Amino acid sequence: MLVGIAIYSILRDNAPVGALIGNRIYPNVATRRAEFPFAVYQVTGDEPTDTKDGVSPLDENAISVMCFSKTYEEASDIADAVRTALDRVNGTYSGVVVQGIQFLSYNEDFDVKDADDGVYVKSLNFRVRLINN
Repeated sequence: MLVGIAIYSILRDNAPVGALIGNRIYPNVATRRAEFPFAVYQVTGDEPTDTKDGVSPLDENAISVMCFSKTYEEASDIADAVRTALDRVNGTYSGVVVQGIQFLSYNEDFDVKDADDGVYVKSLNFRVRLINN
């Protein structure tokens, strides 16, 4: 449940990501007025480790990070920076203990808003292992 806080912290503090999107990193959804380019992260699942006598000591979270841009090249650059920032990372971020992050998959899309305008979307999927305190 705290995985989003860690993901935001990692991406916000990563210089290559910051150079491309600044602090335009949003949980779940960006407003219609969000300035391009930007990223949106979503927690898509949580699998706790079952124990007999207490709260799960380790959770595996599924997350997606979507990178939005007006150009294909820029969306690709952002996706590459996000993957590099997150893949195989571990440590404590904003008080959340991350045992490890694994890149799982990637897909892309083009969202057509009207005949003359559209947005390139690169979506990256990760597994995040959190140690619960």
